[in-house]
Amino acid sequence: MSLSAAQEEFNSIASKAAASEKSPYHPSDAQDYAHDTKENGDRDEEDLYREKQIDDTMRMPTFNTGLNLPHKSFDSGRTTGVKGVIADARSYEEARRNGSWRNRNRLSPNRGPSTSRADKRASTISFLKDDGEGSEDEDEEFLERWREQRKRELEREGNDIRNRRTSPSVRRYGRFDEVDALGYLDAIEKVTRDTVVVVFVYDEDCEVSQLVSHALQPLVQKHPHTHFVRVPYQDIEFDSAGTPAILAYKNQGDLFANLTYVVDQIPDDGVFDSKALEGILRRHNVVS
Repeated sequence: MSLSAAQEEFNSIASKAAASEKSPYHPSDAQDYAHDTKENGDRDEEDLYREKQIDDTMRMPTFNTGLNLPHKSFDSGRTTGVKGVIADARSYEEARRNGSWRNRNRLSPNRGPSTSRADKRASTISFLKDDGEGSEDEDEEFLERWREQRKRELEREGNDIRNRRTSPSVRRYGRFDEVDALGYLDAIEKVTRDTVVVVFVYDEDCEVSQLVSHALQPLVQKHPHTHFVRVPYQDIEFDSAGTPAILAYKNQGDLFANLTYVVDQIPDDGVFDSKALEGILRRHNVVS
């Protein structure tokens, strides 16, 4: 039985409607998304390879190849340990970047004179090649030069530290430090070998100890290269009968003057004051 024209048109519309319900895409886009409807087994090797390339490209990191390092304050002033390694890495990265900057600056004759800071930086990285980043061999040469430069910088820093530790200006004290037992040990050991350390052992309840303390105060300021400290006798388990006492050390802990009950050093008819106490210290080579 043949269908009427109206029935055929209705069936055509119904078929299209059913097809559109099955597809999530607009009919005009159906061809574009045809490959999405394929199962993995239906896609050929070329399709899979192309999709992998697209996926890898979308996940690719940015072109910034620099190291992701902590903020500069993290490794500020550090030359050893983990922070020293990070500081070296930061220095290396900055050297590479500034090497390229120096090359661009050299090729731009219209640029004005560089600042003093830029001159200093250019001097620091003078070992860089003029062509900046290059081949693998050039990177090897750059790294070797950078290591040599960094080694020289660390050697200079070490020399500066040694000079500061042995400089007379650093060994100026001029103060009467109050210490405990640990501070007493630090005072006589954590100094240069040529530093004389004078330890005043006192009893805070003893008037004679107070008298000696007052007499010592002007000598502390008069002899700034000698380290004067004071410690209660209980803290170092010193015999109270020997206070007030003056102990003098050199060579980082060698006792060379043991003046227990120091007032016994004063003649019976003498006057005890700073001048008299200084005379006692001179006789025992504590001060010069």
